[in-house]
Amino acid sequence: MERLIEAVLDIWERDGTSGTSARAISRLAQTPVSGIYHHFGSLEQLFLSAHEQAQRDSERWCAARLAELEGVAPLSRNAFGPLLAALIDQWCEEERRLAFAWRECQLIAAREDRYGPVAQRWTTMWRNFWEEVCARCGHPGRGAFTAYLFDGEATLHLMRWRRPVDRAGLEELCAGWNDWLCGRPARDGDWRLYARAQADLALPEQIITGGTMEQVAEAAADVLARDGMGALTHRAVAAQAGLTLGVVSYNFRSSAELVRAAFEMIYRRVVGRRGIAPADPVALSEEEVMARYRRPFPANDRTLSALDELMLAAARDNALASFAPQLRYRRGRTSGGMLQALLGREISGLEAALFSGFASGHRKACFGLPADEAAERSGILITQLREMLRPPSVA
Repeated sequence: MERLIEAVLDIWERDGTSGTSARAISRLAQTPVSGIYHHFGSLEQLFLSAHEQAQRDSERWCAARLAELEGVAPLSRNAFGPLLAALIDQWCEEERRLAFAWRECQLIAAREDRYGPVAQRWTTMWRNFWEEVCARCGHPGRGAFTAYLFDGEATLHLMRWRRPVDRAGLEELCAGWNDWLCGRPARDGDWRLYARAQADLALPEQIITGGTMEQVAEAAADVLARDGMGALTHRAVAAQAGLTLGVVSYNFRSSAELVRAAFEMIYRRVVGRRGIAPADPVALSEEEVMARYRRPFPANDRTLSALDELMLAAARDNALASFAPQLRYRRGRTSGGMLQALLGREISGLEAALFSGFASGHRKACFGLPADEAAERSGILITQLREMLRPPSVA
């Protein structure tokens, strides 16, 4: 049983859910396929057991980190940023297998309601952990907020680009989060400005030029959103688009090109859902922003979950590593416009990135909740964030 669970966790780290067939698990565990059904009754129950094991291991990690802070008197608030960066980095570098298990749980919870309680246990664990950490650094009551930021940033930090730059940029982002918790604007740092400039230089040219290419890209995005990364093949996209396999292969010759097409189309959809062009001036009022966040997310809309899958694929697959700088350092263009409308002031690129990570983490924390409840929580959260960043003397 232990070997089978360990095999599932190893495959989730390396390949994701698409690689967790009964045959692949039994081969890695060096046990007959029948052993899965003998010990667990079904493949589904094996997956649930693996999630439970990952959660227990993660709880031990959290307890160990808190034990290392025992005896520490309440610190200055400015001590929080470096600690947050160190914990994110340690989690993503030393506990990658557990980090990917958490992500796989979130992805499946976005598609299947029965995984909602499992995903909510992760949410509760992280909220409790970060509440303890925040209390020791002068930020009591900010554990839930920080858990959302941790969720969003840890997803990105799993993607490896340039290790020194990524670590330095993470430090700047966490310092900016500490500024926000203190009610101060967050300013751009040199390392993140450098990384964004490099990401802009490395940005691939737009590959979807219309016509058949756009039809194929739309189909690729549909397959990814509906069935996940493992289903994104030339043959599946051809069937979705109603085209021949030869036509799809002619327009996008490699799997990487097909993924890039899906990514470009998914991004277009994300921007279209919010209704703001990435580089356009903010045209929404504060009331309109609040209304958008209180609006229930369509139950059958998997656009953002598809973006999550692309991030994990870029974190696993070296062939997709070129996506990492764009995903890590060019984010926030759409959510930044929302934040600027919400706060009524100019914002920095770092603040746009903070809001993007924060909103992403909160969205995933709502997996498994009824749509109306998730929308209500979103509205409350945005109100609380606005109050934190717009003190009475400024409002």
